[in-house]
Amino acid sequence: MAKKGYFSTLFTKVNDAVLKNEKLRNIKSIYYYIDGVSLKFIKKPKKQENKKKKVIIIYNLSLGDGAMFCQALPNIREIYPKDKYEITIACQNGLNKIYEATNLFDNVLHFSFTKAAVSLGERRKIFKSLRKEKYDIAIDPIGIEECSTNVLITRAVCAEEKIGIINYGRTITCPEKIYKKVYTKILEVNSPKMHLIDHYFEFFNLLGNLKKEPEFTDLPSQPLKVELPKEYFIVYPSASTEYKRWPIERFAEVTKRIFKRTGIKLVVCGTNVDKIVNEQLISLVKDEVDFIDLTEKTSILEYIDLIKKAKFVITNDTGIYHVSVVSEVPVCITAGAYTYDRYLTYNFKGKEKYKRPYVVCKRMECANCDNRCVKSNELSKTWPCLDDVTIEDAWKQIEKMLDDLKI
Repeated sequence: MAKKGYFSTLFTKVNDAVLKNEKLRNIKSIYYYIDGVSLKFIKKPKKQENKKKKVIIIYNLSLGDGAMFCQALPNIREIYPKDKYEITIACQNGLNKIYEATNLFDNVLHFSFTKAAVSLGERRKIFKSLRKEKYDIAIDPIGIEECSTNVLITRAVCAEEKIGIINYGRTITCPEKIYKKVYTKILEVNSPKMHLIDHYFEFFNLLGNLKKEPEFTDLPSQPLKVELPKEYFIVYPSASTEYKRWPIERFAEVTKRIFKRTGIKLVVCGTNVDKIVNEQLISLVKDEVDFIDLTEKTSILEYIDLIKKAKFVITNDTGIYHVSVVSEVPVCITAGAYTYDRYLTYNFKGKEKYKRPYVVCKRMECANCDNRCVKSNELSKTWPCLDDVTIEDAWKQIEKMLDDLKI
């Protein structure tokens, strides 16, 4: 039996290797042909007569992407009303509680898509589960620029119609002959600087002939069962890959400066994946900062509530950033410019109505490389555009945030 966290660690290592090597990234389409052999031995379901048409959404992405996706999700019922359509969503384990709480779906299926990204056996399990039903419509709102897990899962689903979206303004590595075999309908955009919030709203606009501008909706949450101080701030030094982690010593320094200026208690939080990095931060600040460690002590809905009630958040480029922004919690992020327009800036249509994040970033000439770093080498632990961010760069933005909050 694999140890706890084994597949999360394995996925991180494989993901790091793929991000590091453009050739590996470009041959991911080989999974399509490998899965083709596996699918030949999985029986297809028979279509059943139903009063309602069956729709399935394939959404295998993690919390940060999901926080943005949830902003556009209410549009789904305008396109597929409850009296005519039964909607299922297939999502990442753990995030099912969020989608269940939206009350938009008739069924919420959850799988370990993290494992599936690196394990043929795990993908086969998912294929078998999803092939228990025949759907009328399968929807993939993620984007088919790469032959990634969403494409492979959509390919395996049995549906009369399969709808995806492609942005011709981005780098496309999924061969045309593959995505045209998978999808019966492809929605098209051409915008290299489109933020992901705009992407999701545009997906539903094109899907349902709508004309909606992005707006924030409240993420589902649940109060924590432990007593919290009236005011606290969160520092989140972890990230999905080592390359996106601002050095922990710098996080520790700004954390000590914040506490010295404000006297507000620090809260450290996250899952078992974040435990080692959180422990490193605590060891560096514990003698100078009053803190609470809630790592591994919150459910996903409690975690969101913890973020919503924070005075402010300091973070790397990871899910907590996006939860904070769409919840209008003051947040300062230290990040590289690798996905500057798509994820970092929140320059989306209608942004003037909402609180803006405080972004600490060195925008090099290679910005928007989409995680294809041309400046790193085998010894790089942090991508150069992030490593160039100094303590003083971060402190300047943090002080601005504190001043704006009148702290």
